Amino acid sequence: MKVIYGTGKTRKYFKNPVVTIGVFDGLHMGHQKLIRAAVRKAKRINGTAIVMTFAPHPVQVLHPNKYLPFIVSLAQRVELFERLGVHACIVIRFTKRFSRLTASQFVKKYLADYLRPKAVFVGEDFQFGKDRQGTLDYFKKEGARYGMEVHTVSSVKVGKRKIGSSRIRRLITKGRLSVIKRHLGRDLSIAGKVMKGDGRGRTLGFPTANISPENEIILPTGVYAVHVLIGGKHSKGMANIGHRPSFKKNNSDINIETHIFDFSKNIYGKEITVEFIKKIRNEKMFQSAARMIAQLKRDEARSRAILKSL
Repeated sequence: MKVIYGTGKTRKYFKNPVVTIGVFDGLHMGHQKLIRAAVRKAKRINGTAIVMTFAPHPVQVLHPNKYLPFIVSLAQRVELFERLGVHACIVIRFTKRFSRLTASQFVKKYLADYLRPKAVFVGEDFQFGKDRQGTLDYFKKEGARYGMEVHTVSSVKVGKRKIGSSRIRRLITKGRLSVIKRHLGRDLSIAGKVMKGDGRGRTLGFPTANISPENEIILPTGVYAVHVLIGGKHSKGMANIGHRPSFKKNNSDINIETHIFDFSKNIYGKEITVEFIKKIRNEKMFQSAARMIAQLKRDEARSRAILKSL
């Protein structure tokens, strides 16, 4: 899949482009339904399925004082787009200047002049342009003017509630992994580069891969059974999210330390993805290394049993 940042410097020709537009934070089941509809259309007309997304999140630019942690990083989004069969991803840098584009200017510059799409797919709540003045009715009229079909795709519900990123954020803070999976259609994951730690895990017999997460929203502290994706290959393990109270009192920093089972390769500096399967226990403080080791052995046995049963 091609990834293109911006439209100013490079003009790309795409055969029969079919475009879907959105931030797609979380890339949940509703987003996936939308993208799959565009991919199917592209296949029918022997065209190119394109996702146009935005970074940073518009709320972070327009309302910088409002805390809005994102669910998946841009790199994770791009990877998930490719898995869904998208041929190209165009990342538009969202700025205050960009936000002042009228709906008409956006359609002309970013769609009609640049991509010339045969069809555009958007969600049923889609609005765009300055002050969100671009309604769906307006978009369809502009689409007809420029020779592009505009299709809307309905939301997806879990029970009676519509899936949305705001609800998923609340579920993450509560640690509702099984419900989160129903909304995302996959296990919740955190990606990041492996950093050098203090080596304490290795001295205990449980070396860990410590990551600085690109995601901004984190599960509650505790120990989890996990899958770890390294270079396209899955491994099993257990991860601790916490403040490491046994080593640092009053530590406000959150650490994510993953012990990968039956693994000894050097992966410092490499990107890994940790998929959270089930919580094992809450974080707790240990009075001695011996007690901690005994607990870690119990955690490993339980994690292995959980992961084996999947």
